[in-house]
Amino acid sequence: MNSRSLFIASCIALITSAFTFVIRGDILPLLGDEFGLSQADRGWIAGGAFWGMAVSMLLGAPLCDFMGMKRILMLAFACHMIGVAGTIFAPHDSSAFYVLFGATFLAGCGNGLVEIAINPLAATLYPTQKTHYLNILHAWWPGGLILGGLLARWIGDGISFGPDWSSIDGLGYGWRARMALIVVPGITYILLVLPQQFPPTERVSSGVSTADMFTQVFRPLFLLWAFCMLLTAATELGPQQWQESVMMRTTDGKVSGTLILVYTSSMMFVLRHFAGTLAHKFSPIGLLAGSSALAGIGLYLLSTANSPKTAFGYATIFGLGIAYFWPTMLGVTAERFPKGGAFLLGLMGSVGNLSIALVLPFMGYTYDKFSASAVPEPLTSSVLVQEDAGWALSLFGIESVPKIDTKAVAALPQADQTAVKDAEATGAAMAFRRVSVLPIALVIIFGAIALVDRARGGYQAERILSPDEERELYSGGVQAAVE
Repeated sequence: MNSRSLFIASCIALITSAFTFVIRGDILPLLGDEFGLSQADRGWIAGGAFWGMAVSMLLGAPLCDFMGMKRILMLAFACHMIGVAGTIFAPHDSSAFYVLFGATFLAGCGNGLVEIAINPLAATLYPTQKTHYLNILHAWWPGGLILGGLLARWIGDGISFGPDWSSIDGLGYGWRARMALIVVPGITYILLVLPQQFPPTERVSSGVSTADMFTQVFRPLFLLWAFCMLLTAATELGPQQWQESVMMRTTDGKVSGTLILVYTSSMMFVLRHFAGTLAHKFSPIGLLAGSSALAGIGLYLLSTANSPKTAFGYATIFGLGIAYFWPTMLGVTAERFPKGGAFLLGLMGSVGNLSIALVLPFMGYTYDKFSASAVPEPLTSSVLVQEDAGWALSLFGIESVPKIDTKAVAALPQADQTAVKDAEATGAAMAFRRVSVLPIALVIIFGAIALVDRARGGYQAERILSPDEERELYSGGVQAAVE
């Protein structure tokens, strides 16, 4: 077993997952226009990836110990490649929405299976530094966002940093060529994985029973921690997936949301390498409390951005806030509930992705709703069409809303087109603003947990004892008299 090679393969597998995320967000406007999709439909298709991650992690996590991490990664590769092909070759007929959703769902399954394998692998390879190495591993999520985002812009429309800043011309390829970029890191990680021998997970090697593993789910602190994962995941990844669509509207095309995503990802890539130092100074819980406050403030301000300077300035605050969310949530899970092993890590990922899958169409619905309400009255009858809110949103009592017909808008005089664009900017801003309230609850919960930890002597990671260590502990820790 080569620990370094396994860790590198894990990083490249996560880069592949990041490619699917950033490229899907980059092409979402083009995809929507080509197939005539509403903002809510686009949210559903983007959310398909997170439904796939949620389902694959929920079903696959209990099987990780049985199947082995290597087979899980091989299955992830198959899902990634089929998902990419399904998107590229989606038909232009009434089945387009379902094919695109299904392909994105499969790509999401690939992402979920990657998480199922690499998170317990990192915890097994580095059992005494789990939070630190999980942050280093997940630094390659933003690393992949940077690489994938820049490549997607370069082979497509080019890289524009704003009307007054320098730009890089693109190669002019369409969205299908951008989607095909995902194949490159995918093939790379599977070639690294195939010849490797993988270790058993920490839970299996420590002799923790399957029954004991499942009982960890019902610990009150874990249930609270899973609820926090719902909020952190929605705060971090919901707005990031909508970044291109929203920022291009709120800044009137002056700033590419994909470049904002690349910028915040660069911050995250660097910051995650220092997570161990900060977690030691503030404790992982204290780090999350501070991060939540910055994330909420940054996201609200980002919804008001209307220029390159304000967009990048407010994105800095948001990026600082979300930098440690996902890996630190997993790191604390691994340290506080080690007997849960791969199952609890997978369950946390499933909860997080379920949250994202629900928040994405909700953001699309918010986008449509506030855009429609801001359209000037004389234009409503000519540019608005009724849209179904979808079953998931209906569960929350949300009914259908009108959407803006982009083809009808294109036929309007220039002054009227500008008025509709202003209305869409209002809807785009509200999509961010509604999500910015979630971190308020996180600040309260993380703050309370941190205070309880402090009263008990500080943050403490639990450790699985081997059978020999348990016998030594319960026998008094010595095998002979001590003088």
